[in-house]
Amino acid sequence: MATPRIFVSSTCYDLQEIRFQLRKFIEDFGLDPVMSEFGDIFYNFNKHVQESCKDEIEKCQLFILVIGNNYGSLYYDNTETKDIPDSVTLQEFRKALETKVYKHIFINKFVNYDYQNYKRALEKKILSHFKTNKVSDSEAEIVATKIKTEFNKSYPFPQDSYKFIFYFLDIINSLSSNNAVITFESFDDIKDSLRKQWSGFMYEALIKQNNVSIDLIKDFSLKLDKIDAQIKSFVTSKVGDSKNKTKVSFDITKLMNELTAEDLETLQEKIHQTLTNILTSNSKARGKFREKFSDEKVELWLKSLDNIVTNYGKFIHNYGTFSTYPA
Repeated sequence: MATPRIFVSSTCYDLQEIRFQLRKFIEDFGLDPVMSEFGDIFYNFNKHVQESCKDEIEKCQLFILVIGNNYGSLYYDNTETKDIPDSVTLQEFRKALETKVYKHIFINKFVNYDYQNYKRALEKKILSHFKTNKVSDSEAEIVATKIKTEFNKSYPFPQDSYKFIFYFLDIINSLSSNNAVITFESFDDIKDSLRKQWSGFMYEALIKQNNVSIDLIKDFSLKLDKIDAQIKSFVTSKVGDSKNKTKVSFDITKLMNELTAEDLETLQEKIHQTLTNILTSNSKARGKFREKFSDEKVELWLKSLDNIVTNYGKFIHNYGTFSTYPA
């Protein structure tokens, strides 16, 4: 049986106890934790150990990020020129973003509290500058970045590491999806959140088994629209000469109104039966179809229908919502 693998990313030494507890919780849930200190990583001899950790993320189905009050070891290959280099944990998170693996993000409650205070002070500084200075839209982002750089030089960070951690949190804060952040004070907060989230995953998976995809409904609706247009084109035409005219009308309003998710599986049968009824009388079948209609067969059949109506229209009897006018 395939078992989901969960990559746990965090600094190790300050969060060691939480990592141990998290590993046991994941295993008790019947899932496979992937953690570097437990030998869960395949280390490629041709790569740096940090790259091997990142490669393992591609083989996982979930990614748990836990941020405490340490930034952690720096990534070995910080080649980009920037004020704040990436940590190993941040590089793992970037890899998770790249692979689009589902993420659970946990941030220490007190670290997040200090970060929110920092954000409010920075936003106040930027807003004040924009109110007293004329800044074009094209320059707004550049100006805001410069203000932030100067602001960081004088801001009283509670700990030296917070300057780096807040940089990490800025990246998380900029995400447009899968960006839910849960704050924690103890492991119990993480455990309770994961239990609820994973129960939600199971619920969604079970519900999806009983629901029809909206794309399937749209596709089927388009096919019905095509058939509707073809039939409407047919029923508005008149066949025969000036003295003998045959008109056939067909009411599909009821059928179209039945397009619901519950009826979706039976609509094909309804369409097949409805079209079959055209060639069927109460007493004797005038013809029958050997297989269900496809779009192509319906189109070919409708093109030949004029000849059928011309030659045999007067023999077709009233049936349900169908009505005929004898020649």
